[in-house]
Amino acid sequence: MSSEAGLPRRTVLTAALGATSLAGTFAASTPARAAERSGAAADAPAADLPAAAAHWTFDEGSGTSAADSSGNARTAVLQGAATWDTGKAGSHCLSLTAGGNAAASGPALDTSKAFSVAAWVNLAQTGGYQTAVSIDGKVVSSFYLGLRDDTGTFAFARLNGDDTGNAAVAAAASAPAPGVWTHLVGVSDPSAGVTRLYVNGVLEGETAYTAGWAGSGDTAIGRALYGGGHVDQWHGLIDDVWMFPSVLTSDQIAALAGVPVETTTPLLSVDVANPAHAVSPILPGLMFEDINHSGEGGIYAELVQNRSMMASDTAPVHWSAIGGTALALDTAAPLNDALKRSLKVVLPSSTGAGNRSGVANDGFWGIPVRPRTTYTARLFAKASRRIGPLTVTIESADGATVYASAHVPHVGTTFADRPVELTLRTGPGTPVVGDAKLTVTTADPAAAGETLWLQHVSLFPPTYNNRPNGLRIDLMEKLVALKPKFLRFPGGNFVEGNTIATRFDWKNTIGPVWERPGHMDDAWGYWSTDGLGLLEYLEWVEDMDAQPVLAVFAGYALNGEHVTGDALKPYVQDALDEIEYITGPVTSTWGAKRAADGHPEPFPLEFVEIGNEDFFDRSGSYEERYAAFHDAIKAKYPQLKLIATTPVTSREPDLIDEHYYLAPSAAQAATHKYDSRDRNSTKVFVGEWAAQEGRPTPDLNAALGDAAWLAGLIRNSDQVLMECYAPLFSHVKNNVWATNLIAYDNLTSYVSPSYWAQHMLTSRLGSTVLPATPRALPAVATVATRSGSRLYLAVVNYGTEKVKVPVELKGLAKGVERNATATVLTGPSRTTTNTLTEPSTVVPRTSTVTGAAASFTSTLPPLSVTVLELTLT
Repeated sequence: MSSEAGLPRRTVLTAALGATSLAGTFAASTPARAAERSGAAADAPAADLPAAAAHWTFDEGSGTSAADSSGNARTAVLQGAATWDTGKAGSHCLSLTAGGNAAASGPALDTSKAFSVAAWVNLAQTGGYQTAVSIDGKVVSSFYLGLRDDTGTFAFARLNGDDTGNAAVAAAASAPAPGVWTHLVGVSDPSAGVTRLYVNGVLEGETAYTAGWAGSGDTAIGRALYGGGHVDQWHGLIDDVWMFPSVLTSDQIAALAGVPVETTTPLLSVDVANPAHAVSPILPGLMFEDINHSGEGGIYAELVQNRSMMASDTAPVHWSAIGGTALALDTAAPLNDALKRSLKVVLPSSTGAGNRSGVANDGFWGIPVRPRTTYTARLFAKASRRIGPLTVTIESADGATVYASAHVPHVGTTFADRPVELTLRTGPGTPVVGDAKLTVTTADPAAAGETLWLQHVSLFPPTYNNRPNGLRIDLMEKLVALKPKFLRFPGGNFVEGNTIATRFDWKNTIGPVWERPGHMDDAWGYWSTDGLGLLEYLEWVEDMDAQPVLAVFAGYALNGEHVTGDALKPYVQDALDEIEYITGPVTSTWGAKRAADGHPEPFPLEFVEIGNEDFFDRSGSYEERYAAFHDAIKAKYPQLKLIATTPVTSREPDLIDEHYYLAPSAAQAATHKYDSRDRNSTKVFVGEWAAQEGRPTPDLNAALGDAAWLAGLIRNSDQVLMECYAPLFSHVKNNVWATNLIAYDNLTSYVSPSYWAQHMLTSRLGSTVLPATPRALPAVATVATRSGSRLYLAVVNYGTEKVKVPVELKGLAKGVERNATATVLTGPSRTTTNTLTEPSTVVPRTSTVTGAAASFTSTLPPLSVTVLELTLT
């Protein structure tokens, strides 16, 4: 189906967890016992098949029709370039190598009820959406049995209705190869509330599905219906298509596929002796853009909102009057060429004699206050005449309680060259509150009737590593705990802006913060002071011991504006200057500017991304734009690796950035997305990805999808060199993008189940990937890695039942230490999540387990992510 359908897999080892056991038990496992548990003996006879609704053998070998051998007269007519070839199940088969399809009039099945559909298939080429069997609705097919592009595997998929909504996808556990006959069976089982996919008789995919509906159109072999049009052309051969108005048993499916039942029982086989490839050393990272007040009011620690008076052209938003003052924006009293207006405060005649007058700022949904805390305030002030002290306070919302205060002894008639800096300290008895305000007032009788002008009124709490224009401590600590290898910045849409004029113009984000004009973050709807500028991003990276992935503006804005030719040259030069600011010596023009900004040492830089999501540019200009940046950057900085944001042919990028926002079930199904990727093609940076469920952070269901997807990225980290989840942050008061990794208010923060799932998989990660082959484990995704004698086995069970997974470790030189470690993340339901008030509902728990061996069975809790750490001897 078209890509939109996926959018908006001997001894006893016992967990020593006591009454709160999450890991379950590991028990002895042998192939014979596995067969016994499945209820199938090795010599079981072929199962009888139920009556079929339709059966096409395609043994005619000539003509334009294929008979229905079920006796139900569902003759299929060959269409287009459809023809015949040598068969798999008989003498001939349907050949669609050159295109075409076969169709029977009307639906062969009632797809609102239980049914099964089977076919032998042989792909001439992999890639794209290719449907082997389907039944038309009016807008979409009622099911799709075939190959999916988003998962990179065979799959059985159903949509919730006759419209282009999200698909429930039961996907295979490995990627297909061309030229190989494969037996597929899709089962829709409404009584169990699932759909299943069997590959060569083995259950490989299973997903929840309860919205069965009846396709009323033709039965199609070799194509599908999506958006009212015929799509998903099959390229290859199809043979022996069956349709049954019932749920086939596993024995019946094994018989159809012609395989022994004992070869279809569950098993997870890990090849310890033959690593597949190295884990990319730069794989896990972070992506940041100022969305959901991620920067302003988020990780950027400034507590005053609209400190520069530039957020609105018409009103001093977030500022309010105290004591009868009159407030206005005054362009006749600029601070400098960047901050071209100030806050004009006309003081009333009642000022003095015990009456204070001035202004208050409400911060980002309040100013947070804690006891024993030191705050730093900075401001520029001037008055119509020299007046006495200004008092700067942090006080309660009603003004009744002052938590901390400091004084400016006097204010002159001109702005100074630098701001006044004040220290405010709260006492040990100060309460923890989130709704305080910052005030600037005077009670000087000489100020009565005078005018006060304010600019750059700033308040910072303590910051991470005590940087003076720094970042929020609790949020940084959560990021550092992930041990990211890189930070991709400054976006995202934030780097482009809705218009070229509102792009991230890096040259306006360096130097003293009171000389930065700021800009409208019109991609996400609020003002950015650009206090979080290029240098602050680089210091952020430095504080995490990571490396920067720099996204440069590439001549395209979200509204479609784009520049090419000579008009592009200034933007190319901007990118070169930006790289020089980051990496240049102090003797270079922009390296000297960086040194003047307080960082003489160059920053390391390896990756530069040219633009962001340029697949949205329908003009086709990215080929030219990418080439211009590529040639200029490579000429001056040949060591840099360049990232393209959509495929290009004019130049060869070092990586290509791919983004995936999927439903949890689609993310789970896509764990094998990169398994069949051409290993000689351009390497991949998955620069944005996330399962979309939960607000403002993912629920457990999304975390399971994320874990399954991430397992696939790790497993294919010879192709996917870098990955980062997005978006990173959301303020709970500005949740524009629903699902984000970490959320907070102005006082506290918490991490999501998905954060913990990623932490588990990336912090318990070896240096090499081991081949790990799951069989008949449809609700399981896995990846195995190894460093020396340490083996890490990550297993995701996104089913609602516990799963017993027989594990065999092949190729052991000696054995396995009996004691192992199990770290488990789970919860009681798919919608279980963490919140500000209950931040620890879903957290990983680690325990020691005993009885590890070359073969064992792991019992996985339902809805769980488990990482086993085994020591090889």
